[in-house]
Amino acid sequence: MLNHSSRLSAHHTASPQLAHEDIRRYSRQLMLDCIDHDGQLNLARSHAVIVGLGGLGSLTARYLAGAGVGNITLIDGDTVDISNLQRQISYNEMHLGELKAKSLYNELRKVNSQLNIKFRSVFADSNNLPTLISSAGCVLDCTDNVTIRKQINLTTFRASIPLFIAAASGLTWQALNLPQNSANCGCYECLVSHVAVREDCVSQGILGPVVGMAACHQATQALLFLAQGFNANIKWGHYVNAHAGLGTLQSFKLPPSSSCEVCQ
Repeated sequence: MLNHSSRLSAHHTASPQLAHEDIRRYSRQLMLDCIDHDGQLNLARSHAVIVGLGGLGSLTARYLAGAGVGNITLIDGDTVDISNLQRQISYNEMHLGELKAKSLYNELRKVNSQLNIKFRSVFADSNNLPTLISSAGCVLDCTDNVTIRKQINLTTFRASIPLFIAAASGLTWQALNLPQNSANCGCYECLVSHVAVREDCVSQGILGPVVGMAACHQATQALLFLAQGFNANIKWGHYVNAHAGLGTLQSFKLPPSSSCEVCQ
């Protein structure tokens, strides 16, 4: 069976067209000017790497698969625990004890079996990250601690791969889009050197829907980029901090830090 990308490329290469099945599947988003026919083709050709498959990553991956991102790589070495089920809606009691990456892979295959989805049941670190993200069009950081985020930031910056970060704790969620090739905005290392970033649901607790809000924002930003590239109407280098209970959202532009060891 041809995979999703193959079915698209089977048409005349000078003027690729969506298959009738794809037009039916993606009809609602094809109506959007920010996606349309060409954007959908771009999504099918894209490769997104998702690091961390908890409440953020599992839901973000579901949205990317549903939207037709042709190549998705899932990375996480953890297993499903009963405490995850409160917020990690891609898993259920049947998945307890299973590797998250493999379980999510199996669930996403049920959404669209034509996509090229791969998984790696490993914890990302400074040693394996360069290989894990080497062919990515963008990376989505859905991890839950500052140390690994710093390593992802450094690796994507060196590879000039756009990075979409999201996090949630308590009743707040945060997000940051980094082009990783611009002198006009800082990087995650710049952020944590100036802001006390406390994005840890283990120590601070978390309400399930708050994670979903962060995942929806992150998935939206990544999909618009994958569909339109840097022409997409999204903000780069702006740190977003939202309070779900109060319904407030604040953001500020993240300037490069002159003392940053990563981007300067």
